[in-house]
Amino acid sequence: MIRLLPRATLAAALACLALLTAHSAGAQAPAGRMVQPRLIIHVVPDLEKSVAFYTEGVGYDVISPPAELKASTLVHKAVSTAATAKARAATLHIPGSNLQLQLVQFSGIEGKPFTQHHYDPGVTRFSVQVRDVYKAFNRVKDRGVIVDSTSAGPVYTQRPANNTQAVMLRDPDGFVLEFVEAGVMPPTDVPESSNVYNARASLALDKLEVSTVFYRDLLGFEISPPNKANDAVLALEGTPRASVLLARSMPPGSNNMWVLWEFSDIEKVKRSPNVQDPGASAISVQVENLPALLKRMQAAGITIETPGGAPVALGDGHKGALVRSPDGLLIELVE
Repeated sequence: MIRLLPRATLAAALACLALLTAHSAGAQAPAGRMVQPRLIIHVVPDLEKSVAFYTEGVGYDVISPPAELKASTLVHKAVSTAATAKARAATLHIPGSNLQLQLVQFSGIEGKPFTQHHYDPGVTRFSVQVRDVYKAFNRVKDRGVIVDSTSAGPVYTQRPANNTQAVMLRDPDGFVLEFVEAGVMPPTDVPESSNVYNARASLALDKLEVSTVFYRDLLGFEISPPNKANDAVLALEGTPRASVLLARSMPPGSNNMWVLWEFSDIEKVKRSPNVQDPGASAISVQVENLPALLKRMQAAGITIETPGGAPVALGDGHKGALVRSPDGLLIELVE
């Protein structure tokens, strides 16, 4: 039986296919590229409360305490909508990771809160690697989290291959959070006094085949062929009746792999929030030759959220642009 794609999905696929064809034909490596990941960004309703959860509960350290945020494409976008818009932010260090967590609270502009689900396209999963999953879980379980895993606690996900355990949560602001204890502890320079030793962003996609082209050919991710999730992973997700494809990927410059997820046989909502909406998430990446990368994205039909469609000065010696992935995720490009 032939399955027809919706027009919007087909258009996105054709635009991305043009990039893939040029790449396969032996074209020169395109100008403009991602260098490394920078931030996972959460837009929250109460900045101090969110900082307390991630420092006291999860165990992160504060790099930059709550203060006015100006050097951000999200703020630039908000101000273009409402001149009175302002933002405050705090940046947190994640042991062992070259990602940082930035928590942002907007004011002077209306934001519409929404509830995240880890299977909704456009949602990021904050996957935190820990030495002891029960120690991590016990520190946060009474701090207003929602546990999505079927067992209401950590589960084994890779038996009989290994003893990897994980638990799926939503933090007090509703952002998707996962603790993972590897069956075999990888090498790390993080002191044993820290239970957390790395973290990654995992991304929920609408159509894995379409979004793979975006992340691979535009941002340079190395992506492995997808596999179907087993029953143990579905129990971890709290979606035992869903079908799930997942692909492991390595973003340029990352010291940890990310996972790309496509859920089906479950009711899901594509998330394309405004930058100021509590519950909105974004990823920020460092790039080089930003103007050239933006041109490639425009040619591929990617939505440029930065007003005017060109890079903007961020006031800290950098320039940036804000785009939206085919799945609705906000992505900040900084050079």
